[in-house]
Amino acid sequence: MKRKIIPLKELPLKNDFMFGQVMRNPEICKLFLEELLGVEIERIEYIEQQKGIQDSYANHGIRLDIYLRDSANTVYAIEMQTTRKGELELRVRYYQGTIDRKELLKGSPYSELSESYVIFICDFDYFGTGLAVNKRVSHIEGTDREYNDGSHVIFLNSRYVTGNAGHAITEYLDYMRTNNDSGDYQTELLHKTVRKVQEVRDDERMEVPYMMWELKYQDAMAEGRAEGRAEGRMEGQVEGRMEATLSAIRNMIEALHLPVEQAMAVLKVPESDRPKYIALLEKS
Repeated sequence: MKRKIIPLKELPLKNDFMFGQVMRNPEICKLFLEELLGVEIERIEYIEQQKGIQDSYANHGIRLDIYLRDSANTVYAIEMQTTRKGELELRVRYYQGTIDRKELLKGSPYSELSESYVIFICDFDYFGTGLAVNKRVSHIEGTDREYNDGSHVIFLNSRYVTGNAGHAITEYLDYMRTNNDSGDYQTELLHKTVRKVQEVRDDERMEVPYMMWELKYQDAMAEGRAEGRAEGRMEGQVEGRMEATLSAIRNMIEALHLPVEQAMAVLKVPESDRPKYIALLEKS
């Protein structure tokens, strides 16, 4: 089922596009990591927003909402999760392996592997613990000795019952869950986060990038659905792409008040395909 496109002026923090725009702000991202991990970070450097990493050892690639390193060469992969999916633990395992292979140059000693954090910010209680923060901790069986390979995994839960985190992190999760811009927030992290969300919503220059992002997202979802079909795979892909493109054209027209031709030009719809979309728009 095709998802409804939320207008830019209503986008919540948990939307992937908004989350990427907010967390790409180094001051906000640095504050978030410091509050979550209880450490001081001198500076952070973005490797790439929505980083795509293709693993030459496997068929799958991964896309990370936020991928960065700090001044101590620690690597952080941060991802928003709004849809409950199984096997997140296996996704973490795959993410870490792929990141490690890309971080460690061929022939380099294992001692040069960077310390890494994979952080999933979930809008659901994945483990059913009721805890705001769920951390993976490994021990040698039968002992209290920690097994530490330099990799860390943290699942945040916006639907928490027990706030086992600092006030800034629980406020962050509360805001993610409620989308309440006028809440009585008390921390610097939330003041800056809410202000940035409002800036993105009010920035008309964000309309086109957002619509382009949404089109690519829906296109990817259509491809995924089509690939899952045993029959009619190619037909399903074409149909899914057309639906996503048509939806993006409608939203460009409604949100930006653009003429049909201009909306299709912005979305880079091929000239040969434009009559088909005009006909579909006239029917609807």
